[in-house]
Amino acid sequence: MTTTALELHDVSMTFGATRALQDVSMTVERGEVLALLGENGCGKSTLVKVMAGVYDPEPGARMLVDGGEVPLPLEAGASRDLGLSFVHQDLGLARPLTVLENLLGGAAARSGSRLRIRWRTEARKARAMLRSYGVNVDPLAVVNHLPPVEQALVAIARAAEELKQYRERTGASSSVLVLDEPTVFLPEEEVQFLFDLIRTIVASGASVVFISHDLPAVREIADRVTVLRDGKLAAVARMSDVSDAEIVEMIVGPAIAKLDAFGHGHVHGTTQAATAPPRTFDRSPDVGLHVTGLRGGQVRGLDLHVAPGEVVGLAGLLGSGAEEVPYLLFGARQATGGELTLGGRTVPAHKQQPATAVGMGFALIPADRRRDAIAPAVSVAENMMLLVVRRFASGGRLRNRRLRNAADQRAEALDVRPRRTDLPVGTLSGGNAQKVVVGKWLEIEPAVLLLHEPTQGVDIAARAEIYRVIKRATETGMAVVWVSSDFDELAAVCDRVVVVSGGAAAAEIPLEDITPESITSGVYGASTSESTILPTVEQVRP
Repeated sequence: MTTTALELHDVSMTFGATRALQDVSMTVERGEVLALLGENGCGKSTLVKVMAGVYDPEPGARMLVDGGEVPLPLEAGASRDLGLSFVHQDLGLARPLTVLENLLGGAAARSGSRLRIRWRTEARKARAMLRSYGVNVDPLAVVNHLPPVEQALVAIARAAEELKQYRERTGASSSVLVLDEPTVFLPEEEVQFLFDLIRTIVASGASVVFISHDLPAVREIADRVTVLRDGKLAAVARMSDVSDAEIVEMIVGPAIAKLDAFGHGHVHGTTQAATAPPRTFDRSPDVGLHVTGLRGGQVRGLDLHVAPGEVVGLAGLLGSGAEEVPYLLFGARQATGGELTLGGRTVPAHKQQPATAVGMGFALIPADRRRDAIAPAVSVAENMMLLVVRRFASGGRLRNRRLRNAADQRAEALDVRPRRTDLPVGTLSGGNAQKVVVGKWLEIEPAVLLLHEPTQGVDIAARAEIYRVIKRATETGMAVVWVSSDFDELAAVCDRVVVVSGGAAAAEIPLEDITPESITSGVYGASTSESTILPTVEQVRP
């Protein structure tokens, strides 16, 4: 019996002038977790879609499952019959449909001679199945009405159930679950749920291909690592044989092992003594952003001041209210109380609307860029210039060439890859799509940039580029409110970190005391009402 569950040999793919994959080979052993790593745009998702039958590879590619040759290209749906199950980066859910309809996948339950779906029976089965994976979601809920975390859990449970049914149906001892960025929408406790599920799957003899930019997660769960760079196989290694620094070098090459655009000495998960002199800010009461008594959702009286050019991070546990602040400030969610002052203009928070916010100088980069920040089917150029499209209109006509030229210049400055602004933005990798979102908002030169998880699902090099662009904008006076569950990131980019607990500012960590550890201590200390933060941290609210 072969020891390999899946083999790919000499896979190549070309899209127009872009060489997405070039002679890539990969082996997945039985009962292992293989991490597939690389920068955004390196070819990971393209390789997965070849495995799933979405893309037809160029002639010469070979695929073996359980030691048996599989003809390529795969027919639609054939991967499921081979014991291959996928959770794609966009989750692959039909969001206008219910959870149950997504789980059924169009299959009908037969009753006698009539073909119909017994919805009540199927809902009961679906509820029991989801709960068997620790997912407590109503099967009759519309997917688009679920928070991103629950959508991700539904997609993961569906894929795991497909593997289980395949093995029960065929008696096969081998199957493969492919997870493309599965932790992007998951808080820490759900990541551990996912890891427990992966370990259970692997213990049964199945295999998992785990695609992620989260190196600590990769280190915890993976047995081996395969790295792609620029569409080619760059490295293969056992996790026990390589350090995190060596993995980073495999991914980005030896030239990029620095990249702290904010000058805080933070390099790939470590915090070192800052080499740049500390910046000073104008904290006069009549400049910058002032938030007083903000209320709405889990936010219950937040006060905040951000000076021009300052980056203030908000850190808190899930449910603390930190993640709601950007949307309340922008008017994307209804506030119930408080006041916002920016540029000498004060508005009651409950009257804030997105159009008003943009007029005041606010810009918002939300966590779910595909749903809330881009029009996937529209070109990069049109997405990037959406907010300033009037610049390119004259005589009642849109001057497309001028718009494209401006977008080309911005794409060059942001290092958007591929450098084709005529492509639909939905075809770009996560990191490059996020660069387009950042570029779109910087076109209006906002006074305040509101960020929620701006680099989730973004590779190391693209992340560094986003840091650099935002840093450059702060030097012109743009203030930043940065909400992230990645405390390493907050330590790298922030001039101050405000700990949010119970919907209010609970503590403040100044630049000289910011480390991932101090943020973690502050967040958990505030959640338990214990002052376990560094002694130098100023308590700003009891």
